[in-house]
Amino acid sequence: MVQDQSGLLEASWLHAGDDLAAEAAFLQDLSCHDVLTIVMQPPGPGAAERGKNLALWKDETSGDPFVPIFTDVSHLTIPVLAPATTVRVPMRVLLAAGGGRRCIINPLSSSPFELDAARVAMMRKFFAAQGLDPGEPSPQAPWAFRLPDDALYPVAVVLATWFNISRKVDEAYLYELTRGTSPPVVVLGLKHDLDLELAKSLKALAVRAGAEQHRFEVRFVSDEPSHRAGIASINLVPFYSRPVSA
Repeated sequence: MVQDQSGLLEASWLHAGDDLAAEAAFLQDLSCHDVLTIVMQPPGPGAAERGKNLALWKDETSGDPFVPIFTDVSHLTIPVLAPATTVRVPMRVLLAAGGGRRCIINPLSSSPFELDAARVAMMRKFFAAQGLDPGEPSPQAPWAFRLPDDALYPVAVVLATWFNISRKVDEAYLYELTRGTSPPVVVLGLKHDLDLELAKSLKALAVRAGAEQHRFEVRFVSDEPSHRAGIASINLVPFYSRPVSA
């Protein structure tokens, strides 16, 4: 019988302490999965927003606070009292909501696994390898969205022409994004399922049309809630929408 995703993550966690290869395998699996954590009140606006609402436990040895994370509900062996509740979220989203706080996987188990800085950095590489933005906005590194420079118009024309011919993309956006103190990049945001080969082809096409290799990214906005929010925040309209067939 084939294990479900939760079972695969459990098996990976159990072997994470075997050696560095097993640790990397667990971090890679973790980067692809949803995990369970505790929020102080049901998710919502204001103080109930993610990042402000995460439960913090204290390390019994050092007294330092940490965010408890569970690969499966079976590892949460103490009751969660209302109004606190458990939520299941993608690991990438939880890392962003944690705002750099210390995180421990399955802290009540006999094999707690701490996500230190080196392990988080490795996970961010796995996010990028999946074609996902390796970070999300945080109070320490806010993002700013704005319209791209008019000099990108020839790039937009080339991309729109390719979209019309290939008929592979229904909707596309171009915008400039600054992450914290990082230099701004130009993002081609696609309304399309995540497709690494498509992203690679479109980036090469854009670079040939004049985009800068190291300042151009392709993102699939259906998998990027922060990008969707940024697009909405500046009321950006798509530069390309596939014409409706007659």
